[in-house]
Amino acid sequence: YEQTKNYLGRALKDLGIPLLGCVPDRPYLGHPALADLEKLLNSKMISGAKHRFRHYTVTDINLVTTSLTRFLTNLREKPSRTLYICHATREDIVLGFLAEYQRRKRAGISFEAALVLSGREGKYEISKELYDMIDAQDEEVPILTSPFTTHHTMEMIHSYTPKLNINDKGRVVAAVSHYEDYIDYDLLLSRTGNTLTSERDGDVRSV
Repeated sequence: YEQTKNYLGRALKDLGIPLLGCVPDRPYLGHPALADLEKLLNSKMISGAKHRFRHYTVTDINLVTTSLTRFLTNLREKPSRTLYICHATREDIVLGFLAEYQRRKRAGISFEAALVLSGREGKYEISKELYDMIDAQDEEVPILTSPFTTHHTMEMIHSYTPKLNINDKGRVVAAVSHYEDYIDYDLLLSRTGNTLTSERDGDVRSV
């Protein structure tokens, strides 16, 4: 960061342009929330909508192609906040996912995993019976559908860059907190001829 800031500052100075800020990357801001995936997949959460602004690390996405036993082992060994993708026909995986939620609920253990059910629209449908099982979880288990194949769904999520969403208060607060430490707002206001004042760290300074 310091090396980049110093290099860019000197390069821009030679052109008579001030460097207003140099902001290092913060990976969290690039982690999609379930609400982002709803938009990306043009779908809606069928359960757990209250958690739609929960963020997940794309690199930790798990495509479920294993047996139910192996899946349940992964659920217990991997970080709680992990995003899983499976085909809509894997009803055993869905039921195992719901059962693990119930187990943790009884044990007082946090459950933050989410499940994406994929399958070409019009060809693969979730049965009414399975929907009934999902509905019985009191909207606590995050599940959404994708009208695309599992492979296509994975590709779309991996290549997706989420945008700032005003309704995602957690990300907005994190972005503001992160950026304000690396931008010279006094210089920015003065260069734009603005007579406002900049408030930072509780101090008010004229520009």
